[in-house]
Amino acid sequence: MTANQKNYLLYFLILVYVSGSIGFVMNPSFFSPFTPFTLLFTSFVFLIFQPGKSFKFTITFLVIAFLGYLAEVIGVKTGLIFGNYTYGNSLGYKLFEVPLVISINWALLICASIITIKKFFNNKWVVLLLAAILITLIDLLIEQVAFKLDFWSFAAGMPGLHNYIGWLAVAFFSPLFFYETIIKGHFKVSLIILILQIIFFSSLFLFY
Repeated sequence: MTANQKNYLLYFLILVYVSGSIGFVMNPSFFSPFTPFTLLFTSFVFLIFQPGKSFKFTITFLVIAFLGYLAEVIGVKTGLIFGNYTYGNSLGYKLFEVPLVISINWALLICASIITIKKFFNNKWVVLLLAAILITLIDLLIEQVAFKLDFWSFAAGMPGLHNYIGWLAVAFFSPLFFYETIIKGHFKVSLIILILQIIFFSSLFLFY
């Protein structure tokens, strides 16, 4: 794939998020079914921008996605990691009561956050900690609208401290052994994807 083709896909991704930010506010029932496909497309764009021989990076991305999914399954079944919560139907097909695409969002947030933070800090432990905090803050934003969008809901209404400690732990430890591969990723597309997610959920929090 040429550089121009990749850039066109990135521009289209930006358009998808901008239109989705408006569309969810105006007509959520129409736009909601597209959520799983948007996450799949986001991960596709993210991965095509990775370094030339990106097979190792892709495998790392998939392993982190699996670890995130495993944490979610344990979380839903036991309540030990994030608290007591259940998934709705807006995120598509579920296996063991967890939507498969949630694994992609874990991998996207973890990889994009580490790549972005690494641009400004060199110490591995500082990068992992700051990336985990950033990811948890993004989750804090998502939690404000997740129940409205039928993404997931907590038995107690809103998540407690338990949930955010769980996010910090998973976001910090799951990429620990893959750090050297992740930091070779593409900075610009990582930053853009983080900004798009923040803008999208901020607009829903403010206007939905």
